[in-house]
Amino acid sequence: MKAMKFSILVWTFALLFTVNAFAQFDDEFEEEQQQPTEESCIPKNLKTGWDSLANKNLDQDIRLLYNFGYEYYKNKSYKEAMPYLWEVFLHDKGKYARASIRKIAEIYFNQGMVDSTLIACQRGLELFPDMLILHHYAGLLLNKLGKFRCAIPHFEELVKKDSTSVVYLKTLAFLYFKNEDDRAIDIQERVVKLEPNNAEEDNTLATYVNHFRGEGADIDIRRTAWEKDKTNVDLAKKYGETAARSGHFKEALEPLKIVLDKKPSKKLFVTRAEVFENLNEFSKAIADYKSALKLDGNNANIMLRISVDYRNQNSFSKSVYWINKALRVKPHYGLAYITLGETYEAAVSYCQKKRGGKSKYEDKLVYLKAYKIYAKAKKDPAFVSKAKKKMENVLPFIPTKEDSFMHKHAKIVSACYNWLK
Repeated sequence: MKAMKFSILVWTFALLFTVNAFAQFDDEFEEEQQQPTEESCIPKNLKTGWDSLANKNLDQDIRLLYNFGYEYYKNKSYKEAMPYLWEVFLHDKGKYARASIRKIAEIYFNQGMVDSTLIACQRGLELFPDMLILHHYAGLLLNKLGKFRCAIPHFEELVKKDSTSVVYLKTLAFLYFKNEDDRAIDIQERVVKLEPNNAEEDNTLATYVNHFRGEGADIDIRRTAWEKDKTNVDLAKKYGETAARSGHFKEALEPLKIVLDKKPSKKLFVTRAEVFENLNEFSKAIADYKSALKLDGNNANIMLRISVDYRNQNSFSKSVYWINKALRVKPHYGLAYITLGETYEAAVSYCQKKRGGKSKYEDKLVYLKAYKIYAKAKKDPAFVSKAKKKMENVLPFIPTKEDSFMHKHAKIVSACYNWLK
């Protein structure tokens, strides 16, 4: 039964992507679709014929070269645009290289040049790992080639940066499903939350839950058993936990309350807190986490969860308070520093939104604080990799040497950042 459902899903998704998103690649991909393989995610040879331009001395200013390339690109004279765009990319490491590789990849992608697109994406992501359009192209092509495991990291980045894109979320959920990764359920639950009236997405979620957690995820059985004897704490506990795990968050609240009123436990307080988080009821989640702390007063991870929920409410000073509290319990804890850095980043987004999406130089100073905090997280061996990734992601937003020179003595002054002063 599972095999049949899996096959149906594979066929459905393959048809969806073939018809809607990749019409221009049909001929080129015909052979690969018949024999999909899981080879290296990175092309064996990243060199191109344009690399010889790297040894050429620039005769003109980099901006002028880019403008030449851009004008040809704008007029769809792609053949003439390529030498300029590649020359800019090979000689620059900043915004002009970023803009050039974006256009190079777009040209290759729109012309159906698969290998060239993947090479451009890889070369670009080595310099600019946060470029979503390159993750978009690479993820789509690798998935189309049958290298779905290679596509996963790209869609993870896309979902991380665009958490409300149903297309990205659905694709990542399906890729996880193909990879026998039960995170497919969590991602698909987010799809269902974004499209609560879409019965088809509910059905997909049900298929994932069934596949990873057993036939029916036993929620119907748990519910029926508890309804026959609502005074039975054990039955209420099993039903509440099952409902919480399978995404039936509101349904989980009543049985969990019955258990916690009679037999409070740290685990169940945390479970219900997570339920409230999924319902965006962060104050109630905080209350449950604090109740859990009364049963385990030195749990740094619970303190960090409280911090995140205050951050979700844009209560940044309270968020930092709980991070510092966690650090007192567990000094030099990498996750605490990462949570603090994420709080600084969230504050920038919040303050920019308050001012209508406008950026200020002081935002870069806050990003710089986040960067330095992530550097502290890197000292914790358990979080080296994550800290490095965070530093890479925030690096494009911190002040450059030129910025610092032009804004000597600049400070964070906005009232929105009062909690940072």
